Amino acid sequence: MLMPEKIDNNMFAPCGVDCMTCTYHISSCPGCRMGNHGKTKSTLKCKIKACFDNKKFKYCSRCSQFPCKLIKKHDKNYKKRYNISPINNSKEVENRGINNFMKKEQLEWSCPDCNHIISFNDKICSNCKKIKEENI
Repeated sequence: MLMPEKIDNNMFAPCGVDCMTCTYHISSCPGCRMGNHGKTKSTLKCKIKACFDNKKFKYCSRCSQFPCKLIKKHDKNYKKRYNISPINNSKEVENRGINNFMKKEQLEWSCPDCNHIISFNDKICSNCKKIKEENI
């Protein structure tokens, strides 16, 4: 999937994940804020999304209970599996703004060889299969 010139801000999930760079979005999922067609069963049953839908905040970070137990568990899992922190992402959006965050994500997750999306899940380009070099 080719990286768009600008990532739609709706690709920033309530929990702090950039859906644009998720393997599921690259294959068929429209993103957490979009319709249900193409979503995985686990995404459809997401407790964080259900809570977010109930409370009607734009981002979980705007809730007085942030970071709650659900978000802390989610963050721990993502740090361990993917080396990204949804909590830190959410704080960055609150401090620097969604547009700045998404621009940074676009630069970080665009393949330097073909400009397609690199998945944060496996660090592999969706087109040329180049493996992302980690920042040192």
